Amino acid sequence: MERPTLDKFPASVLAQIDIQTAFIVSRLIVAAERLQIFRALDGKSMTGEAIGRKLGIHKFYLKPFLCSLVSLGLLRVTEKSYRNTPFAEKYFIDERSIHWTRQYSRECVQAYEALTTLEKALASGKRYESIKGLKKRNYLESMNRDRREAEDFTQMLFHLHQPDAEALAGYLDLSERKAVLDVGGGSGVMSIALANKNPHLNACILDIAPVCEIAARNVKRARLSRRIHTLAGDIRQSLPRGFDVVMFCDIGAASMQHLKNAYQCLPAKGLLVLADRYLTDDGTQPLDRLVEYFAGSSFGLATRGDMVQAVKSCGFQAVRARKAYRDMWCITGTKPTIHWSMVRSS
Repeated sequence: MERPTLDKFPASVLAQIDIQTAFIVSRLIVAAERLQIFRALDGKSMTGEAIGRKLGIHKFYLKPFLCSLVSLGLLRVTEKSYRNTPFAEKYFIDERSIHWTRQYSRECVQAYEALTTLEKALASGKRYESIKGLKKRNYLESMNRDRREAEDFTQMLFHLHQPDAEALAGYLDLSERKAVLDVGGGSGVMSIALANKNPHLNACILDIAPVCEIAARNVKRARLSRRIHTLAGDIRQSLPRGFDVVMFCDIGAASMQHLKNAYQCLPAKGLLVLADRYLTDDGTQPLDRLVEYFAGSSFGLATRGDMVQAVKSCGFQAVRARKAYRDMWCITGTKPTIHWSMVRSS
């Protein structure tokens, strides 16, 4: 999936956007997504009045809102009828699922709210929730409580990570491996790609129960139910044995406890796989991972070097870090036949 970065907008539009107005412009686009205006106009045109009635937009703001979207190159207007531009169709319909539209736009609004206290956060070192006296948001609790949010969040990530999954499947040599434990495997997108690439391979997706139900449906659609199973559980606890690969993808910086649990459950010569968008060793890239930190992201700011050292410190050997796709890096390590602590104590 290609993101609609600013360079994708027409040059005439970019020329009108400065750093301060970009904040407002992006919020208008998020509002359009939340109202699902592009989906309402998918393949058809509507008058401004009809759009207002269908989407519940007050007449005080209706025309300026629609005209702003025209000015941004997202809508075009003929006489009194509006329709999507090819740009809007590509980036907000063809390359987005309804789950993406609902979940990502909701997360964007939460990020805007968090940024209203940025100066206080910088001065105090506190998060938005702490400054506002709010309970910290817990995605696991939310998804256990709200099945629709679980569906939107999980399927949004399925849509987002398909290119990453295909790249990882092409990068990893699993020809001698038999079974993968996909820890926090969510939608199953990674396991599905690995199973398709390696017909001999079995996989198990470990996640919370509502997410496992969604993953199982994705696996069934991929016709891989015989080789990919799900297991409801807590990824922070000890991991099940019987797998010669343990994989953590897109969970942020795997904790030392995660890595120790992986080491304990793997057999000798078992493979650990980490795949994520870690920071460069100088801490300056990827830019979006850095700035999301100020909007409350829970991914942390571990560098590739940090993760390599953490993997080595748990006893893994032959630790390697390689770019697998764009800014996604893959870190691998192998459990030795005899742990170094056993050798030292003998």
